[in-house]
Amino acid sequence: MKYTVLTFSQDSKYLQKFLQLPKRLYHRTERMQKPVEELEILKGTHILSHYFQVCPLLVLDKKERPISRAVLTIYPKDSTAYLGFFESEDNETASALLFSKAENLAKKYNCTEIVGPVDASFWLCYRLKTNHFGAPYTGEPYNKDYYLRLWQQAGYCISERYYSNHFQSIKSSHQNTKFSTRLEQKRMEGYHIISPDRDTFDASLQEVYELLVELYKTFPVYKPITKEEFISLYSYLKPLINYSMVKMAYYQKQPVGFFISIPDYGNTVYGTLTPTDYLHILLTRKKPKSYVMLYMGIDASHHGLGKAMAEAIKQELQVSGIPSVGALIREKNINRHYFQELIDYEYEYVLLHKVLTS
Repeated sequence: MKYTVLTFSQDSKYLQKFLQLPKRLYHRTERMQKPVEELEILKGTHILSHYFQVCPLLVLDKKERPISRAVLTIYPKDSTAYLGFFESEDNETASALLFSKAENLAKKYNCTEIVGPVDASFWLCYRLKTNHFGAPYTGEPYNKDYYLRLWQQAGYCISERYYSNHFQSIKSSHQNTKFSTRLEQKRMEGYHIISPDRDTFDASLQEVYELLVELYKTFPVYKPITKEEFISLYSYLKPLINYSMVKMAYYQKQPVGFFISIPDYGNTVYGTLTPTDYLHILLTRKKPKSYVMLYMGIDASHHGLGKAMAEAIKQELQVSGIPSVGALIREKNINRHYFQELIDYEYEYVLLHKVLTS
């Protein structure tokens, strides 16, 4: 079979072919594509587009049917290029052409390495799932089960691992004294761990930003953005959350930690919402079947606060009596092992990289 690999411009006829490939690859319940966001990235109109340049890549068969696709992202003064929005049939020949084209383009921009999957930015989506495939949870990087093989066959090596812990419903009788004692201790020391409400959530989100830009700056693929951009990207959470499952920690009236969980809406919140989707969101928010613990950040100078906040969330989960997922924890982070006795199983995700030869 003969294949053609190409790059294309933002007003090209190939835009729709690029956007259509995930629809062919995934069952409706597994497709995590955000078409509007993808189109904004491709056209350079996304709120973060001013930070980078993108090169969309597409592999077509002789009938001009899309087989593989990706976007190479270049940041000024960064010797690393980022490859994301990767989708492909299980076709080593086609994907190899795609990777080769991306690598040649990266070299033209004087890049010495490619890291992926990274969908243009740390703030959008990155990482590749390696196990436990099925209906994805909200916020999960999701892909076909053969993608890791395609990346590795093209010479990419795993550089980082991440894990999500699945917890079954927690019995009301469960107690871990290390965590419950830590929560009580922190309260006695003057820490306040509280949930925002609808009126205070916007202010809490700004406090999360101030913490996050310091706590996450050493993470792989991290790039700073402004507070206004952060608020624009994450204000979508407001109508989705149950406020009891969001915790902010304060010490001497200063924010020192956050823990953000949302009901698991699956992929309902992606794409164009129908009236049925809106109804599903309303019902899920009112009576969730599972929670996703998406974001956690603790000022490192406040020793033991992470366990205290995890205990506060665990107590909320005990009241609700439903399962949860502790999402996307870096392999070396201590919170990966919180409440290990309650972990049902682990999902694994990876980042890969390849050093480019001249």
